Amino acid sequence: MAAALLSVVAPNRGRPAARLQRRAASASNAGSGVPSSSFEVTPAHIAKGEVAREWIADVFENVDYELALSSSDAIEASGEYVRREDEDEELRYGEFDMGFFVAVVEACEPMLAEMEGRMHPSGAPGAFVDVGSGRGQIPVLAAALRPWSRCAGLEYVPVLHAIAEQAPTCLENLAASEAALFDESRAAERLNAMPSFDSPAPLSFTRGDMYDAGALTDATRGASMVFMFSTKFAVDGDGRLAVSPNLRPALASGAVVVTVNNELATADGFELVARMDGPDGERSGGSTAYVWRAV
Repeated sequence: MAAALLSVVAPNRGRPAARLQRRAASASNAGSGVPSSSFEVTPAHIAKGEVAREWIADVFENVDYELALSSSDAIEASGEYVRREDEDEELRYGEFDMGFFVAVVEACEPMLAEMEGRMHPSGAPGAFVDVGSGRGQIPVLAAALRPWSRCAGLEYVPVLHAIAEQAPTCLENLAASEAALFDESRAAERLNAMPSFDSPAPLSFTRGDMYDAGALTDATRGASMVFMFSTKFAVDGDGRLAVSPNLRPALASGAVVVTVNNELATADGFELVARMDGPDGERSGGSTAYVWRAV
């Protein structure tokens, strides 16, 4: 059973090259225009993503899947988890390409620095929150890429949340075991790929429904960046993400939101800043990340 679960949550391994292009918002979702420029998802980003993927595989190798299944069963038995009609489609599990994510965070850095400077004049960083965080790989990677006050995940599916809950302990155990057998070359490679690798941000995971305004507000408190791998997320009649109206009130002005393959509604208080095309091992044409600013 644990082996079967492991096969379900294995990361994708897509490696195609990609480009990130800024654009003005479309007429159907109009926001303020942005200068025409481009940001390439380079072979260096892909290489850093591969280093990150191998490190995260080491982290999650220490997960106790039997314990995760037991925790999941307990949640389901308690009645806390209510299966939705659209769950098979919307909650289908997938992993965002790590090289693409490295490039996204790098591209968002000027916006993050500006926003965090307003939030915290002392220079303290904001939080990173992954909404629909699965087993927690993206928060773990984010924690190693740059300083954050915390890196958090909000996930609805009990078994995925139960795996993610183990990530902080797994990370600590891996760091302790590698410290005992220090490999200077590997440590340098990882630090080059993930600048905060040796001092990652605190990790936390919450099981909750993103369509519950209270749960979403609690999860995203203090966020300077929210990420959603939203390919399968529900959309409204206009094709905009159904979570959009609840998300904006939860965020401070200037917060950065990244959605993938689906868009927020500008009418809810989001400005479309950039469109980024990148690799996706599960989609032959790759994926598109939309970068938004809360206004």
